[in-house]
Amino acid sequence: MDLLDFGLRPLSAFLSEEVKDAVRRRARRRSFGDGQAVHRRGDDEARLCIVAAGMVRFGRFQHDGSFKLLAMLGPGAHYGDVALLRQAFTQNVVAHGQVEIDMIDAETLESLLHERPDLATALWRCNTARLNAVLELYDDARTLGVTARLAKVIYVHTGRGELPDGVACLQRDLAELLGVSKVAIGKATRDLEKAGLIQSGYRRILVPSKARLKDWLRKSGAA
Repeated sequence: MDLLDFGLRPLSAFLSEEVKDAVRRRARRRSFGDGQAVHRRGDDEARLCIVAAGMVRFGRFQHDGSFKLLAMLGPGAHYGDVALLRQAFTQNVVAHGQVEIDMIDAETLESLLHERPDLATALWRCNTARLNAVLELYDDARTLGVTARLAKVIYVHTGRGELPDGVACLQRDLAELLGVSKVAIGKATRDLEKAGLIQSGYRRILVPSKARLKDWLRKSGAA
């Protein structure tokens, strides 16, 4: 499955190689197998974490045992800054495939931020972009239908992963991401197919023309 990170640049994209090296030297790297819990909601060992390799699923377990996916984060992405503030992780983090995580405790992070203020600037830029994305998602959930929201997710992620002209994904993950049923995603997918905007297949959605999809989003008020 392609990365569902809402098209945001990871923290590593904002860091110089010098700062990356400084962070790697001070971090504690841990490895996790597919499906293994990296962090559980409520864990009190709060720390800043950077995905060094692989991908993690970010979300919450529901009362029925199902996992509500909020995002998938890949190499260079960070999380845990909210946990440092609250002294506990607010979400469950689960390994998707083999994963390596660089973990930085609060004391080490404070020292790094004083030594390398450009790290603080990078975190600010990255988190500002995340806040803007969250506000946009909230606005979309209030004002757009499922078809437009699905089209927007597909547009943002087309060409960013393993498919140059589409998105590798499961309907289940898209349903979890948008907070709707698989039935609703199936109907929205068929609507987009009928409009000639996408072609759905096994574990993938192809986009014949990203420009045409963008034009559709603009006309529908989603862009």
